[in-house]
Amino acid sequence: MTTDDTGKLGKQAQKTLIAREKILNAVISLINEGGFGAASSSKISRRAGLTWGAVQHHFGSKEDILAAILDQSHQRFTELMDSDASTAGSLKNRVDQFVERMWQHYQSDLYVATLEILLASRKNPLTAAESKIQQQSSSHADTMQAWFGDCSLNDEDLLEALIYTHTFLTGLMIEQVFEGEIANEQAHLDRIKRSMLMMLRGKKLLA
Repeated sequence: MTTDDTGKLGKQAQKTLIAREKILNAVISLINEGGFGAASSSKISRRAGLTWGAVQHHFGSKEDILAAILDQSHQRFTELMDSDASTAGSLKNRVDQFVERMWQHYQSDLYVATLEILLASRKNPLTAAESKIQQQSSSHADTMQAWFGDCSLNDEDLLEALIYTHTFLTGLMIEQVFEGEIANEQAHLDRIKRSMLMMLRGKKLLA
């Protein structure tokens, strides 16, 4: 939400928005600093400067906070990829820009926290997030159509190109988390761009 939007809210609504942002930011920072286990109820409330009762008032439960972070990550990704400029230029230039924007999002603390949450909940999926999966898949298909709708690929093939790119960028992000930096980062990004370009042109990658 922008500053202008916040200014249009009533005083109580502004307080609620600020409190919710404090809580989400507290959880994101705790996870980035110490992993998923670091985001305990006591640490969340202390970092946010609120009582746990106040935290529950705004979100209901820790599961609801985690689901809100996943939703925020999806929204940020969608906003980052949404641009009139995305439909302009050659296919190669669009792929370059698309991958760079994805990488920008994947390097953020928000995405790192998102991945930690997904890994921690893989055996017990967050109930509050389950209903969003179908909606997000449809949103990703719309994003790919907006950028690469002129390719002779159906939605399934476009999503396959996105998933392939997502997988490799996530791997790079994990290396960055563990190593602090990525050796030959640009070379890796260039390979991912070439691979995605080949897929969008309907060419098979080497096995």
